[in-house]
Amino acid sequence: MWDTVLNIGIFPDRLKYGIIKPIFKNSDDQDMTTCRPISLLTSFWKVIEKLIYARLLDHITTNSILVNEQYTFRTRNSTEQANFSLINNILTAMNNNLKIGGIFCYLQNAFDCVNHKILLDELEFYGTEGKFKTLIESYLTGRYQKVTLNNNTNINSSLKWELIK
Repeated sequence: MWDTVLNIGIFPDRLKYGIIKPIFKNSDDQDMTTCRPISLLTSFWKVIEKLIYARLLDHITTNSILVNEQYTFRTRNSTEQANFSLINNILTAMNNNLKIGGIFCYLQNAFDCVNHKILLDELEFYGTEGKFKTLIESYLTGRYQKVTLNNNTNINSSLKWELIK
């Protein structure tokens, strides 16, 4: 099955499901704004996801696609390094009597709003093509999920989403 997924570029439909369990950040389990959804996936799904991530990361690293100021989701980089870099740049500017300005944006739930069509177009722009691009497109389309609350799987029926064209 591994060869089928990687060589043909098709992610099996029967593995495109997840069970979503909301984890509340505080004791108020009625306030959905404090909820962090955890997606429980099959083991096979997680392995393929890691393979896709490894190949994509290798492509991004080999082709120097990300700027040095990209700290998150990169090995040997951290938010502490980002903070250090920011503070160092501010102090250096102050020492040189330069003006300093900053704009900070908090993008809450940014990953929940990613348009898959735009994502695929960007991947193609940066050189992701062929069976690997087909695999990512297959991975993103036709997925479904079931939300469970308090171990009750009958609360919500399965929700299906498709690639936005």
